[in-house]
Amino acid sequence: MATAPKASTPAYAPLEVGPRTIPMPTHVSPEARENIALPRVQLLEPSKFPPVSDKEGWRKHIAEINEMMKMLDDMILPLCPVSVERTTMNGAKVAIVTPKTVASKHKDRVLMNIHGGAFVYGAGMLAEAAIAAHVGEIKVLAVDYRVAPDHGFPANVEDSVAVYRALLEKNRPANLAIFGTSAGGTTTMTTILKLRERGLPLPAAAGVLTPAADLSDAGPGDTSFTNNGVDSTLSGPQAEEGTGPLALFIGNHDPKDPLISPIYADYTKGFCPSYFLAGTRDFLLSSTVLLHRAVHRAGIKAELHVFEAMSHGFNIMAQLPEAREATADMIRFFDECMDAAR
Repeated sequence: MATAPKASTPAYAPLEVGPRTIPMPTHVSPEARENIALPRVQLLEPSKFPPVSDKEGWRKHIAEINEMMKMLDDMILPLCPVSVERTTMNGAKVAIVTPKTVASKHKDRVLMNIHGGAFVYGAGMLAEAAIAAHVGEIKVLAVDYRVAPDHGFPANVEDSVAVYRALLEKNRPANLAIFGTSAGGTTTMTTILKLRERGLPLPAAAGVLTPAADLSDAGPGDTSFTNNGVDSTLSGPQAEEGTGPLALFIGNHDPKDPLISPIYADYTKGFCPSYFLAGTRDFLLSSTVLLHRAVHRAGIKAELHVFEAMSHGFNIMAQLPEAREATADMIRFFDECMDAAR
């Protein structure tokens, strides 16, 4: 979910594009075609957002959305057999997700996952951690960070930093990587920026999967227009400025704070090698491209992978061969970076 971006600056007229007909893509898996053919359902409808000041209304709304999002866990977890232990680390809630088999090269390595959900939804979700643990044969620690309306920014970053610090007590940073999708991809970047700010050792790598680069009214980029109606996850009317989950999350903070909108960070001051992922139908493809360029431009190792006809967050859909391929490729990148950091 994004805030409706400004269509253009006053000096330029917007490009008018007529109705389009987009055929079913050819070069994707049969499973992907089945998924693309499903009716579009807008999970987050701006007309149903309570006023930002209505905390009780938001608690009820978030609970309703989380119940629907739980269906994703119910679908994905049987495909990715893992064991789950819920606990706390440095006061933050986490889930330790362990696959049936841990690869020998991963016995000392741990991934830290930060879930998505527009910064307010998805509490306790394990689908993304489960597919990474299962496909990668590696232990994953999923951060269940505090969310609005009771805990907006910077709770997501604070809890993620707290968990990472706990991991550092028993693990070398060369054996750690952080990854997340959507809001989790954004928080992956902002957490690493906060680690840098505090002078803590950075992880060997980051996985930044279809993130939001800019939560200000400047908007998430070109594909928030071109892919609206094409993306099967995020299409539809977007919340007006000052409303919706992003406004609830940001509160009175400056949305151009780099710890909120990582496109405004200075990556020449340091960052870790990063793997960026999106799809050609992804609402946040532009955001992913912008952040990849920012990191790459600073001379830091950065890979950008874009999958044909995939929508926002496709990597969590374990039934898709494309999701399993993308996850395995991210793990490959992590292994390369961890090997190099030893």
